[in-house]
Amino acid sequence: MHYMKARYLFLLVISVVLIFSPIMRASEINDSITVQSKCRFDAKQLIVPGALFAVGATSLFAPTMKDLDISINHAFNDLRGQNHSISLDEYLRFAPIVTNYALHFSGVHSGFDTKDQLLLTATSFISMYALTQGLKHAIHKTRPDGSDSHSFPSGHVATAFLGAEQLRTNYGAWWGLAGYTMATGTAFLRLYNHRHWLGDVIGAAGIGILSARIGYWLLPWEKKLLGIDRHTSGTSFVALPTYDNFHQSYGIALALQF
Repeated sequence: MHYMKARYLFLLVISVVLIFSPIMRASEINDSITVQSKCRFDAKQLIVPGALFAVGATSLFAPTMKDLDISINHAFNDLRGQNHSISLDEYLRFAPIVTNYALHFSGVHSGFDTKDQLLLTATSFISMYALTQGLKHAIHKTRPDGSDSHSFPSGHVATAFLGAEQLRTNYGAWWGLAGYTMATGTAFLRLYNHRHWLGDVIGAAGIGILSARIGYWLLPWEKKLLGIDRHTSGTSFVALPTYDNFHQSYGIALALQF
């Protein structure tokens, strides 16, 4: 069942890319936006992720937000019914970043080559993982289902919003809208599946967006540090699907030689 859901999600992403990528390639929507401008730090870029994280964090101490957390949780309990869950969130969280790479390898222009894309993704995910795991182990907020004390913030939601922000920055507003729709769906399912409180997913959305921005801010510095010339030829790239039988989870192994 999990395999079938993952396969259908992958086919959906590829189908959308194949349908719309010729249109996006013809319009070259990103020609007017230089790579330098995408990677330039602007304090205004902190407003949205900062506000989201601040609102989510109030659930840790503000009585009003705590009451809202409980009310939303009760509403989802009524919606879900007893012992019912939808495991699509395990795969949907990766859909924005998969779409980003599907567009890239189908030839849609973003201004970033493969080395840039991999550095962006690696830096963003490292930042996101450090922030989410650090906060989870420092705060010890209990999940709604009581399974552990790592509820705040949601790693699934942070992953989804990271991918959505990269999709928006690389390919424009319409693809960004698609990415943020998938990310919001992930947040909804984490609430529906009784895994997180409302404050957890709001705060995680801010972390995901911020982590994506960190990837862009650090990209020029990383390329100088590594001595990477984006015009260097002889680059080879390999991507292989992986399956962890112990955890029953899917993934992808990436290898880049340059």
